[in-house]
Amino acid sequence: MTTDAIGRRTFCGAAAAMGTLGSPAWAAAPTRLDDVIGALRDLGDVERLAGEEGAAVAGAMLTARPSLAALREAVSRGCSLIVSPESPFYARPPRAAATGAMPPMMARTLAQDEASPALRAKRAFVAEHGLSVLRVTAVGDDGGAASAALADRLGWGAYRRPGLSPVYTPPGLTVSGLAELAHRRLAVTGGLRTIGTPDMRIASVLVVSGTARGVPTIQAMAGADALLTGDLREWEIVEYIHDSAEAGHPKALVAVGRILSEQPFVERCGAALRRSIPRLRIRVPAASDPFWRVQA
Repeated sequence: MTTDAIGRRTFCGAAAAMGTLGSPAWAAAPTRLDDVIGALRDLGDVERLAGEEGAAVAGAMLTARPSLAALREAVSRGCSLIVSPESPFYARPPRAAATGAMPPMMARTLAQDEASPALRAKRAFVAEHGLSVLRVTAVGDDGGAASAALADRLGWGAYRRPGLSPVYTPPGLTVSGLAELAHRRLAVTGGLRTIGTPDMRIASVLVVSGTARGVPTIQAMAGADALLTGDLREWEIVEYIHDSAEAGHPKALVAVGRILSEQPFVERCGAALRRSIPRLRIRVPAASDPFWRVQA
């Protein structure tokens, strides 16, 4: 056997040990959960709800509604990581629970919830399949990157007014036009709720993804004609909207539902992961409106 043949065999063996002939050594490196956490930190606070920080990630599903059906779909698609602005374990504060820093009444309520068949089934599924779960929360009272993503979906990226609050000034808008735009761009079917005279002219819209909090929202509404949000505390903001009309300064409201208002942010997170970790398989299914409406 010639020296050249030995050389070629040695080279090919080394290349096979690397994975693929001509591939760089890092191409076969597994993605870890902490890699994903680092890639998402620019978009908001990242909280690990399940999985070890160094766990390998086979694939990631990003969803605004981490239901049991979504978890099952993720497993069927070969995804071991769930990324969402919502917790699949409902409205529980895992950090506070871990440290015991919660009122006794809340602790008793959480203990009762943990015994529910729905939550037990969900936790068992996560454990059985070794899933990791990350919750990404856009920072700031105004929803931060999530509200900006929602405004971009409506085509308003160029219309943001200077200032701390996410107020946009799209031209030629009415209350009915705003509702129709939300219905069309966000695929809202049953969850759309509107307050305001349909032909009322709107010069400025406060955009808040997710849930509009009472005090900061009402403060920001002083400089806006309408609020577009996901959901809200009706005993505060709805009353404020109606009282504004009674006081001679009418405001409008369009609520599209929390899930659909967060879907643009979910897609933005998916795009960030594709840029930062191109080797990671990413799945971002379209969100569907979880509500239905009685037809008159």
